[in-house]
Amino acid sequence: MLIKKNDLMKFKLNPIITGMLIGTAVMFNSCKKEEDKKNNNNQTEAAELSVANNIAETMYDDVFNVVLLDGQANNVAGRGNSCAIVTLNNSDPDTYPKIMTLDFGTGCTGIDGLTRKGKIIATLSGRIRTAGTSIAISFENYSVNDFKLEGEFSITNNSGNTGLSFTTQTINGKLTYPGGTIFYTHSGNHTLTQTAGVGTVTFLDDSFSLTGNGTTTSSLGNSLTTNIATPLVKKATCTNIVSGVEQFTYNNISGTLDFGDGSCDNLALLTIGSYHQTVVLPR
Repeated sequence: MLIKKNDLMKFKLNPIITGMLIGTAVMFNSCKKEEDKKNNNNQTEAAELSVANNIAETMYDDVFNVVLLDGQANNVAGRGNSCAIVTLNNSDPDTYPKIMTLDFGTGCTGIDGLTRKGKIIATLSGRIRTAGTSIAISFENYSVNDFKLEGEFSITNNSGNTGLSFTTQTINGKLTYPGGTIFYTHSGNHTLTQTAGVGTVTFLDDSFSLTGNGTTTSSLGNSLTTNIATPLVKKATCTNIVSGVEQFTYNNISGTLDFGDGSCDNLALLTIGSYHQTVVLPR
């Protein structure tokens, strides 16, 4: 999810809290201006952190998609979907744990239009769609559209009779923006529960409900916490989340990110107080 620089400039120049009592005392005016400046800075930082948090969540969610869909057809996942060279440390379909390496080299663009570089290395305790399977994931110079990912990411299959259910966890995650000068750390826990496509073998009609929480911290040490207030809806045929609401809190500032009414698009609505901004999701 991206906010244009000009939009952030507008945000700084037009604070959400615009009402200000005009007093005759110079000291009162000075204090008021300082307070407004602080509030405005907090609101801007909250918006920037919310953007970074969603980019991080989206990029790690993309790792979930790649690992789930792009394994070896006869051993791991069921079908391939990207331009990666996929290798396994053993070819015996019944031998686990198994190490699966997805190598995107110096960069290749998949059928989803995303350019990935580097490697995803996944250690699987069993087949991905088998209940109880756990997957530990690490990265080697891995990036998506030049957003670099680091840290530990894990997937656990908690499925039952009602359909697939996965939990994901990000520990010591790090998101570095294109150019390499801006970065954020990220941690989070999410649960994806299948809500459609239970009785079919194809992934294409699958839909998941996503719940959970997370924390994103800037290189300056500013932290934003998030909680999914209304479950996010993820469809296999859509690149981005199609609906649901995520709440966030930074200092004394709170807001929401609304992913819409179910339409398959790349837009979300960022709200902080009376301020609203349509943002473009990162993929």
